[in-house]
Amino acid sequence: MNKIPSALSLGIRRGGLEIKQFSRQRESVVFTLLFPVILLVIFGSVFTDTIAPNVTFSQYFVAGMIASGLVNTGFQALAITIPLERDFGALKRLRGTPMPASSYFIGKAILV
Repeated sequence: MNKIPSALSLGIRRGGLEIKQFSRQRESVVFTLLFPVILLVIFGSVFTDTIAPNVTFSQYFVAGMIASGLVNTGFQALAITIPLERDFGALKRLRGTPMPASSYFIGKAILV
């Protein structure tokens, strides 16, 4: 007899699909991954001061760029994709599958 997959394993698989969908949207990839790197290169070359002993501005700025990428993915990408999925009827189709809603949100959390 086949074992029924858990909500966590379905969520992990859903996370893989979310990452695949995200990587196919060029605008999202550019603004989430490349834009912070470009800003780091620009500001790192302009500001060469040291903020604290043995801490350059570039090292300090890396933490801000990581946070920028997470916030961009977490708020902007999710705030845009969930209503679009609702408008296109994808959420209704997902409700018709045996996948629990918690797996959907686990998949979205993996994307972030």
